[in-house]
Amino acid sequence: MDPNELLRIVDTIHRDKNIDKEIVFEGIEAALISAAKKHYGENAEVVVQIDRQSGVITGTHDGIPMTPEEMAARIGAQTAKQVMIQKIREAERDQLYEEYEALKGQLVTGIVQRFEGGAVTVSLGNVEAILPRGEQIRGETHNPGERVRATVYEVRKQGSRVRVILSRTKPQLVQRLFEQEIPEISEGVIVIRAIAREPGYRTKVAVSSTDPRVDAVGACVGIRGNR
Repeated sequence: MDPNELLRIVDTIHRDKNIDKEIVFEGIEAALISAAKKHYGENAEVVVQIDRQSGVITGTHDGIPMTPEEMAARIGAQTAKQVMIQKIREAERDQLYEEYEALKGQLVTGIVQRFEGGAVTVSLGNVEAILPRGEQIRGETHNPGERVRATVYEVRKQGSRVRVILSRTKPQLVQRLFEQEIPEISEGVIVIRAIAREPGYRTKVAVSSTDPRVDAVGACVGIRGNR
């Protein structure tokens, strides 16, 4: 592969997929190693390195240097491409997983896509999440195109995909909504001490104030209950 072309590919993937360049380089190296082992044998000790500045590829098999011509002849281009695509998809998946793992317990807003078998599929932009029947509030309906707010409950890897599970029944939903709607809570003036919830029926929230001049309950309820 032409070094300049390789660098262009890495840069394009970095910009289009928002994947760190180092991850892309490592994916390509892993792809080339995998492809080389198909020729030299799975037990062969293959090392492939890409110069991050020049794009030049060097490699050895069982300690024997491979020339660029040998690498081109021995490593099937199609095999290397397939493995590289797989590695990049894995990098995308891992990046997506880390993004939503960091959001567990946090409030997200998505668009309802469809309703299947009692579960609601919700688009969060870069991933489709699932709101299971058991995590929905009894009596609520969700129609395609509607916005829905929920907390990220569970995140797991499934093959090349990331599965995000949402919840509208956990106490965290109430806490995040309070933090979003009541400035005194987000500022730390009012502290949520406990939440008791029967989803769809009633919710009790215990709050306290760190400032004696601020009435915790009054601030949460608002003037004439407008909060």
